[in-house]
Amino acid sequence: MTETLTATVIARRFRSMVRKATPGDIATAALWYVEAESIAREIADDVEIGASVISAFSPRQRWATNVAHARAFMAGENPRTLGNNLRMAHAALNMGFDALKGLKTNAFARAIAGDPNAVVVDVWMMRAAGFDHDSPNVTQYRMVTEAVNRIARETGLEPRVAQALIWILQRGEAF
Repeated sequence: MTETLTATVIARRFRSMVRKATPGDIATAALWYVEAESIAREIADDVEIGASVISAFSPRQRWATNVAHARAFMAGENPRTLGNNLRMAHAALNMGFDALKGLKTNAFARAIAGDPNAVVVDVWMMRAAGFDHDSPNVTQYRMVTEAVNRIARETGLEPRVAQALIWILQRGEAF
């Protein structure tokens, strides 16, 4: 019988993963958003704009491609990407976080811009949580976020670092 997924069950899964983390995994997770913030500051004078543009290009992209698209866009080019991602990037130039209507893209931009409490729930977090599908609905997003926040409190990590750690452990590499 399959266990019903709740924030408590998901936190138990995450806790089991985090217990297996090496000091290197934790160090990598602690630096991930710091390094992403550095890139956001490099591509735009305003970290919110830089982080929002990076996040606009993130759906279904690997990090290196995401950053390359954001850099190209900020240099005045239109990278070959999904049209919606390009529209979000254009909107982000004026609206920052408010241009990002999706829970994931908005939280990702906030985490990149330095919000320690932003929790990003993407395909890898859904898999780590035990869901059999990749895109969360609002309720599932909140459950995963609550579970990450529990792990963050238990470990003393910022929620964005706890999320990055779980993501790294699930995916198997940081980038």
